Amino acid sequence: MWWFVVRLEVGPGYTRRGRGYRFNPHYEPGYDVVYLDVNQPDFKLSRSTWVVADAQNLPFRSSSIDEVFSAHVIEHLEKPMKFLEECRRVLKRGGVVTIETPNFLSKYAYLDPDHKHVFNIVKLWVSVRKAGLRPRFPPLNIGSLIPQKLRLLIRLVLLLLSDNLTIRGVKE
Repeated sequence: MWWFVVRLEVGPGYTRRGRGYRFNPHYEPGYDVVYLDVNQPDFKLSRSTWVVADAQNLPFRSSSIDEVFSAHVIEHLEKPMKFLEECRRVLKRGGVVTIETPNFLSKYAYLDPDHKHVFNIVKLWVSVRKAGLRPRFPPLNIGSLIPQKLRLLIRLVLLLLSDNLTIRGVKE
């Protein structure tokens, strides 16, 4: 049986020459990758599909995508909840969306005047949950000899103090 995983990367950048956000994809270009951004790239991209669209209105059928990755996009959107709901809609059952955004304690959350929202760990968790996804934080390996409750406390402190937040939402 042939199994084909479809990955969607939202906001990978669309320029190599500096007239916008630099192309810096998470996924390597391949036949299974679809890149989505607000502008057409200024370069040719082989083995991948490029879609020009708004992240708050994803132009894909429901339950058609296995993975969605978005780094430093959600804070720019007028309606971040709409984006998360769209991610849930296009994801297949068991699919995962990974969101990265600056933490509210990071200077990067405030440097870009195009940022419309600032997230902390709680706001991000609640938003993903409200969108109908099961929120999960990526594993953080902290000394296995440290008692479990202390490891959880250390993890929470690190999440609160980090420059970037990463969360995964799983469609059940």
